[in-house]
Amino acid sequence: MKIFACFFLWILCLGCSFLPVLMAQDTLVTSVAKESVHDLDAVILNAIAKKLNAKLVIQHAPFQRRLYLMKDGTIDLMAGLLKRDEREKYIHFVQPPYKERSDTIFFVPKGKASLIKTYNDLYSLKIGTTIGSKYFNPFDEDKKLNKEPIPKVMSNFKKLLLGRLDTVIYPEGSGIEKIHKMGIADKIDMAQFRFSKKKQVYIGISKKSHLMDSIDEIESAIQSMIRKGEIKKIIIDYYTQRNLPVPAH
Repeated sequence: MKIFACFFLWILCLGCSFLPVLMAQDTLVTSVAKESVHDLDAVILNAIAKKLNAKLVIQHAPFQRRLYLMKDGTIDLMAGLLKRDEREKYIHFVQPPYKERSDTIFFVPKGKASLIKTYNDLYSLKIGTTIGSKYFNPFDEDKKLNKEPIPKVMSNFKKLLLGRLDTVIYPEGSGIEKIHKMGIADKIDMAQFRFSKKKQVYIGISKKSHLMDSIDEIESAIQSMIRKGEIKKIIIDYYTQRNLPVPAH
């Protein structure tokens, strides 16, 4: 059995009785970011692995490299994927999506949720953004806003607490996790204004993976988890067990 370098998260199949094409020696490979070993995507993948009678072993790769590895078939599957035309060329997206919505949030110091009630309130504020990130229109193209982009969102949250920023914009779920990990959740609120939109999130399987030989059985197992609300429960439990607000899903 081929062993890959330490940038991947491996799933070792333990004789999946309901997936006759997969043998006990087969290895299912996926990955998460180094800092995301215990994050939501990893929890969801663990649940899927359990459903497939598989063992999940976690190693690491950044997101863009994971997509490249999906493209060449080095890794088999990923969680947390948005459907894009380019990605559909090399990824089979398991239907239906397991998440239907994602909100963009403006994080503010504790007690200042009313600082941003409408979009127009942003014009008088210093807004921390992350270099290379896209949020929503018209925000992304609005040249009148005072946006201060930096490479890492953690630095933005530190600047927010130091009073060097008025607000930090970030996706809700990821932002909640960030401030929890930083130990500052009790010092930060979410502003009243938020941007909500439909955003379908999928489990994806590389079209070059040997899993495609058993795609009907594998997809059926994942679909069952989605249909029965098992993944939705995982998402809710993930946040409530950490005493965190549950993001829109």
